[in-house]
Amino acid sequence: MTTFRYRSQFALVVTAMLILSGRSQDKPVTSIGAMPVAEILQRLGARQEDGLTDEQHHRYAQQFGGVDRNKDGRHSKEEYVENGRYMTLQARQGIFVATDRDRDGFVSEAEYLLNRVITDEAKAILGNMDDNHDRLVQKSEFEKYAVSLLDDAKLIAEVFAAWDGNEDGQLVVPEYLRVWGNWAREGQPPAAKRLAALRIAQLDAYWAEVSRSVQAGDFEGYQATCHEHGVLVSGSKKRSYPLSKALAGWKQGFQDTKEGKLKAKVTFRFGQRLGDATTAHETGIFLYETEASDGTVTESSIHFEALLTKTDRWRIVMEYQKTAATTAQWEALMP
Repeated sequence: MTTFRYRSQFALVVTAMLILSGRSQDKPVTSIGAMPVAEILQRLGARQEDGLTDEQHHRYAQQFGGVDRNKDGRHSKEEYVENGRYMTLQARQGIFVATDRDRDGFVSEAEYLLNRVITDEAKAILGNMDDNHDRLVQKSEFEKYAVSLLDDAKLIAEVFAAWDGNEDGQLVVPEYLRVWGNWAREGQPPAAKRLAALRIAQLDAYWAEVSRSVQAGDFEGYQATCHEHGVLVSGSKKRSYPLSKALAGWKQGFQDTKEGKLKAKVTFRFGQRLGDATTAHETGIFLYETEASDGTVTESSIHFEALLTKTDRWRIVMEYQKTAATTAQWEALMP
């Protein structure tokens, strides 16, 4: 894979000039022909925030923090543009304008992270098109790359023309990124909402795994969702104790479920979900249902709070089982 980097300081200045001249504010393009631009990018390999790895997220957050000298959670023009240490002043100004999508004069951490995700992925995709590794993508190279992905010669030609701003028959990073960045954001929520949606999707997958392991009687799977130093807080017993101790007490129930002696099911609904990339505070109600071999059915609805952290994966650090919930309270929470 060829990693696309700016060819020179001149290329950086070109990028800045394109942005500052207002070309980044062209009339929004929502589709090429009948195909939405979001689908075009997806077909060409874009995953955007869905492809963000934990390692990337950590690295981008560190780099953001290194520039955020007053630690207010955003980059000012003074921090990023005037006092920046990399690239030229013009290039930093152009990147700042392109990243500050809400035009409030600051770049938030979410705006910075999303911009890095979009541009780094876009450059990697462009690099994959560069067969002769000259850091330029000729029209023939793009056609070869896109033929099986877009499967329409007219569409391929129109996409290339949209990216080839100076109409010289080849793509360089600045002109390509200008259009790609706009397409990647067209019709999408702001950066903070996009990254929050990604976190919620990951947490939904976490709770789905909890539910699966309970229903399957998979004790090891359930145990893997818990932090080794996790704590269980019992509202009914007015005490807290290591989650490992609770797991030891629950293990027989998992074994009985696995052997078919018991049917078990747990469902979660949430009233409030707070957090960031690596922490989460989830508040809601869980419904735990069991059916014994003699047909006896029991149900328990419990108000709960959960604290979770993410390193390589999400794991629960604290589960607070508070009080019993009523049917009306359960039904009041949307699934």
